[in-house]
Amino acid sequence: MNINRHILLPAASLFALLLGGGCSKSPSPAPDDPQKGAIAFDCTVSPEVAVVADGTKAGATRTLPASCLPAPEQMKLKLKLVDPDKTFEMTYESMVDYDQPLLDPGSYTAGFSYGDPAEEGPDAAYFVGSTTCTIVARKTITQQVSHTLANALYTLHLSDWFKNYYTSYNLTVSTESGYQSGHTLVPDTNPTPIFVRPNTKLYLSGKATKTNGVEVEFPKTEIGVTAARTWHSIEIDAGSAGQASLDLRFDDTPTTVETREIELNPEA
Repeated sequence: MNINRHILLPAASLFALLLGGGCSKSPSPAPDDPQKGAIAFDCTVSPEVAVVADGTKAGATRTLPASCLPAPEQMKLKLKLVDPDKTFEMTYESMVDYDQPLLDPGSYTAGFSYGDPAEEGPDAAYFVGSTTCTIVARKTITQQVSHTLANALYTLHLSDWFKNYYTSYNLTVSTESGYQSGHTLVPDTNPTPIFVRPNTKLYLSGKATKTNGVEVEFPKTEIGVTAARTWHSIEIDAGSAGQASLDLRFDDTPTTVETREIELNPEA
């Protein structure tokens, strides 16, 4: 199988191996029915997603880690095959069940999907792909299909100043749907990507303890809106000494997040 040149070979090979039952370049015999034809699919997955640079997504991309791409034990590639008039429709919940059915000659659209568009989280990548093909009598054609990420994702980054200013922290990024991801230890490199729905608002909230022992909270604050097929970056800095707020950037957009001291004995 041809592999998208941007894919790391091990992950891509696993993807291709799983799709072998229905997405293959292996020669297929001509259909037995002389009035009908069939189709096989040559599937690849692209790990390239957009990033925002200088306020736009023009041409800027980033490569998803191999761990975010479909793995064989998780893979369930769905297929929906329809004609232009939508008088014919075949649906397969898994390409393992695709048996290259005999079809009447004509034009068909094949739509593929992997994952659940409503799910959010570190394992919630959602890929889609589609192609239009023409069935010819007495032939089995092979159609190429490229699958791309359809939802959005973000990673959280903390400045050295933030980590020096606060001895401990518990940050929460939440979405409009109610999904929450907690962050109590953010690595300096390769933080875990979190997949979320596109066109959804993101919010930040949490608590932290300063080096002087004072505890503060960060009220829930809207920080940005996600876009489909885009890797967003959330960067947080503690701000200047004495400043009662965090300096946050969602991609290229700055936002101020208020900090409030937590009273240990509010009724005392």
